[in-house]
Amino acid sequence: MLRPGVRALLLILLTLLAAPSAPAIEITLFLSRPAPTEVWKTGVGAAITSTWFHLLDLEGEAAKQPLESGDGSLVSFSASALLAPPVGRFTPYGGLGVGLFRQTLVGSSDTGTLHCLVLGVKVKLGLLVLKGDFRDYSQSGTPLALLDKRFSFGGGVSF
Repeated sequence: MLRPGVRALLLILLTLLAAPSAPAIEITLFLSRPAPTEVWKTGVGAAITSTWFHLLDLEGEAAKQPLESGDGSLVSFSASALLAPPVGRFTPYGGLGVGLFRQTLVGSSDTGTLHCLVLGVKVKLGLLVLKGDFRDYSQSGTPLALLDKRFSFGGGVSF
């Protein structure tokens, strides 16, 4: 005969194993509009997201933002940990990200680190994922052109 604590633990484990699983991986492509808008053009990027325990998203992202003048760009690579509790087809999310950036501007370049606050929502329609988010950035050092915020919208697949 099993002790009550062991029985309770086994019951919890069986319940978690029997729970329907959410898609574990999402790949999205997005367009972004950073601020200040007079400095930056619309950018592009891609992200891969892994969902853990139906609550935590771990995301890797690569993005490129060209300058409005066409004289340079900012390329960034970041990793984010996001709290993402699903509510039906909708999943609001928020968390923190860290990464690296490289900026170029007419013969000059700057490489540094970045931190960001991430807030967004995604909608799952079968295998299709639509996603919109806001990122508030902080860059190390004195960047050649400051990127404060970024709004992005994209779509992809989950599997």
